Amino acid sequence: MYSEREVDGDRILWRSASGASTVIPADGCLDVILHDDVVRVAGPSTRWLQTRADGDTPTIGIRFAPGAANALLGIALAELRDDDVLAADVLGRRAAARIADQLRRSARSSFIGTDALTVDVPDWVAAVRRSARLAQPVSALITELGWSERRLRRGMSATFGYGYATLVRLERARRAQALLTRGASLADAAFRAGYADQPHLTREFDRLVGITPGQFAAAAKRSIELPSGSSTVA
Repeated sequence: MYSEREVDGDRILWRSASGASTVIPADGCLDVILHDDVVRVAGPSTRWLQTRADGDTPTIGIRFAPGAANALLGIALAELRDDDVLAADVLGRRAAARIADQLRRSARSSFIGTDALTVDVPDWVAAVRRSARLAQPVSALITELGWSERRLRRGMSATFGYGYATLVRLERARRAQALLTRGASLADAAFRAGYADQPHLTREFDRLVGITPGQFAAAAKRSIELPSGSSTVA
């Protein structure tokens, strides 16, 4: 069983118990995950991934929205893109132990208590997210920020772990998934989400979602849960 709760606009606390291995669509987020007393960091996802089954022990995690985790980890997130590493290797053993304790207490107290994972997100990150949701060209974004394209590229690599074009693709796939979940046809979802055509939608789903648009729509129709965000990587 999978459940989640929004802590704030940049963090979601989630729990998975007795869950089978499943495919998780890419969402550009970073997760800090506790399972069997081991804390791991699943880096920003830019392609679908396959989770491990939970087994007898629940998995607890906190998901950071795109661009939100850099201040916590203190490293360029491009180093962790589509990777899965021990938190102790990134944060140090003491910090990883504090995070593990916070996640355990959060699970016991209705998802309350994530102070060890509080983040201060720069203002420009919100502007980038908004621009990507609107699929604005990079030229419009750098004009809004007053930055050079090189500065944006370096900032995106460090803070998001990938480039602006990738974030636009992730947001477009998110729109398509939402449309298909609400019952839109494949052609309508492709058009309204901003794809060139239906084959374009299919190609992007192959990389980002891990199943075809038709399979996703059928699963949504059957009310099969497909949680967004990273979990423990196989």
